[in-house]
Amino acid sequence: MDILKRLNTRRCSAVFVLLIAFVASAATLHTGSYDYEGGVRHGKQHGYGVCRYSNGNTYYGYWDMGYKNGIGRLVYSDGTIDFGIWRKGALPKQKGRRFRCGHLCYGIDVSKYQKKIDWTKLSLRADANGKVPPGKQKAKYAQPVLFALMKSTQGTTIKDPTFERNFREAKRCGIIRGAYHFLSVSSPVEAQVRYFIANTPLAAGDLPPVLDLEIPKSIMQKEHKKVVRMAKQWLRLVEKHYGVKPIIYTYNNYYIDYLKGHGLDDYDFWIARYGAEPSARHWEIWQFTEKGVCKGIDHAVDIDIFRGNFSDLKKYVAKKGIKAVRKRR
Repeated sequence: MDILKRLNTRRCSAVFVLLIAFVASAATLHTGSYDYEGGVRHGKQHGYGVCRYSNGNTYYGYWDMGYKNGIGRLVYSDGTIDFGIWRKGALPKQKGRRFRCGHLCYGIDVSKYQKKIDWTKLSLRADANGKVPPGKQKAKYAQPVLFALMKSTQGTTIKDPTFERNFREAKRCGIIRGAYHFLSVSSPVEAQVRYFIANTPLAAGDLPPVLDLEIPKSIMQKEHKKVVRMAKQWLRLVEKHYGVKPIIYTYNNYYIDYLKGHGLDDYDFWIARYGAEPSARHWEIWQFTEKGVCKGIDHAVDIDIFRGNFSDLKKYVAKKGIKAVRKRR
C-alpha cells in the first residue's frame, strides 16, 4: 500500500510539473513598444508567438530568447512583408532573389485530406521571381501563405473534421481565412444554410462565405435549372444572414458550360483551372494546382493566387469580407 501511495504521489507530482511547464510556456508580454502572445521562457519570447508593435507592425513566427529566430512573417503597417528564416533578429538576404513578398499573394485551400497541418510553419517554394510552381519543381526561395480557404460543411450532415482546428489556427497565425460549403442537390437549401451557419463561426476580417459548386455533370445535364435555382437560393439566404455577397467556387469549364449567363455573373468567383488563367468574369481567386507542395503540410495541397497583391487582398476583405458577427436567434 505504501508503495502504491508513493507511486501515485510521483505521478501527481509529474503531472503538476508538466502543467506548470505548459502554463509557463504560453503567456503574454506587454511593454511600451509591443504586445506579445505566445511562447515565453525566462521572461523572453521563445518558441512560436505573435508580437504586435506600437508602430503598427506585426510579427508572426518563431523566437529564441527574445530574438526572431526561425520561420517568420513580419507584416509592416503599410502592408509590405518580410518573410523567411530569421537568424538572431535579422532576416538574411538571399542571393539572386528578385521579388518582394506580398507582391504575389498566395494562399491554400484545405480539408480533411491534408490531415493535421502545422500552421506555424507554412511556407511555399518559389523561383527567383517569386512564382510558386504548380508541382514539385525545384525552387529555393520562400513565399508566405497569406490566405486560406477551408471546407466547413456539405449538405446537412457532413462537417469537415479538421475545420474547427484549421479555422482557429489560421486566425492565430495571422492568415486571412475563409470557409466554404459544398452544395448538395439532395437536401433542402434552407437546411443547408442553417447547417453552414451553425458550424461556421465567421468573424469580422474573414473572407466572404463561399459556395462550392461541383455537382456531377451527369446531374447538371439533367437538372441544370434545379441546381442553378438551389445555388441562387443558398447565395441569397447566406448574404441575408452575413450581410455580404458570397463567392462562388467552381471549375473554369464548369462555369462556362453551366453557370455563365444564368444570373450568377455578378458574383465574385474562385476558379480552379490548371494551366491558363481563368476566363470567368469577376474571378478573384485562382486555384492553379491541386498538387502543390507546402511546408507544414505532409500531403499535396491546392494552391491559390489572389488577383492582386497583399494590400489589395486586405482592401478586398475590408470592402467585401465579413464586417461583424450576427447573433444567432
